[in-house]
Amino acid sequence: MDNFIRGDLEQALLTISSMISRSEKVQNKFKEGTPQASLARNRIKALYIASSLVAKELEGDHSTVSFNKEDLEKALPPITSTISKCEKAQEKLKEGTPQLTLTRKMIQALYISLSLITKELNK
Repeated sequence: MDNFIRGDLEQALLTISSMISRSEKVQNKFKEGTPQASLARNRIKALYIASSLVAKELEGDHSTVSFNKEDLEKALPPITSTISKCEKAQEKLKEGTPQLTLTRKMIQALYISLSLITKELNK
């Protein structure tokens, strides 16, 4: 599990699953063909890739992933964009609030995801 603690990976997997669920619910509200629909679709794809990589890391499965290089590269912008948005939102949240706790978990999960995607791209 390289540099990740098992508990961090388990929490990341739960957080990413929650983000996927919420994103899929929101996606249905956007009219197809709009920028919002495209962004949501790309974010969901990236989160599914992230979820798969975190699960593989938890299992200790270091075989080749089933994603091609292009898929992995396309997953990077939505992940980095979401990290940026979460970090900006975090600045406005008060210490001790559930929103801040959730945002911190999302940021940690996304950084783990970013690291795993980058690791796969560098293989």
